[in-house]
Amino acid sequence: MSPKVSVAGTGRMGSALATALFRKGISTTVWNRTPAKTEPLARLGLRVAGSLEEAARVSEVVVIIVSDYATAQQLLQDPGVVSALSGKSLVQLGTGTPQEARKMESWANQRNISYLDGAIMSYPSGIGAPECTIFYSGSQELFARLQPVLMAFGGNTLFVGSAIGHASALDMAGLAFVLSTMFGFLEGYIVCKEEGLAPEAFMESVKSMLPTIEGILAGISTRIQSGDYIGNEATIEAWSVGPRELMAWCKERGMGHAIARAQHHLFEQAMKAGRAQDDFAYLYEIMRKADS
Repeated sequence: MSPKVSVAGTGRMGSALATALFRKGISTTVWNRTPAKTEPLARLGLRVAGSLEEAARVSEVVVIIVSDYATAQQLLQDPGVVSALSGKSLVQLGTGTPQEARKMESWANQRNISYLDGAIMSYPSGIGAPECTIFYSGSQELFARLQPVLMAFGGNTLFVGSAIGHASALDMAGLAFVLSTMFGFLEGYIVCKEEGLAPEAFMESVKSMLPTIEGILAGISTRIQSGDYIGNEATIEAWSVGPRELMAWCKERGMGHAIARAQHHLFEQAMKAGRAQDDFAYLYEIMRKADS
């Protein structure tokens, strides 16, 4: 039998999580600092708690999903909430850093609260879908015990390690990759739009590049792991032409070029370090250094 669950925070993501639990037949209570945000869930049949303390008292598992760890920590500090959570399980699904996850785990352990840290790699509309990916880190025993609850959120529910910061680290790494990709897509879309190319043509171009990009990324990973940056394909000098030309194109049209400028700056740093003939992967070493 699944434990009773309370979801603290009913913004778009929290509402999606609570709805997914309810649809799986799990007894679900919700709470939000702004009571009006729980009204749609109440109409569905979910129980609404009048306080976070009440939400913690009526359930064995509390899922907290607010804007960030600092807000979560502030809400959880209340003595009544701490008392209600003692001996129970807390699952944190907000966005934060590995260090914040470690601090929250330490706080929970000192108060007899079992703690699991998670990172959602999905929009609210994807919650509950088989392909929805959510990373978890912490106690593997706790993860296994809570799986009937966690599987309600997404079919691709992954335990990524006992080190509590690993879920948020993967979240940050994934965000870095996805955001860079999305910004690049926007920049490419601008170029095509300005040059009179149909959006469909750009999309087909992006799709055709994906297998090649996958191979390039695998090669970069191999080089970083080995520390061998000798360029035998496209060198840093060759790659640097791209952002330089893009900046010139943007300037001609009076458009912003912040992303291309940042890329150009990294290439310049590598070339000033005498690594112009190295592989693109050497930029890893440049990016690891403090900004100059």
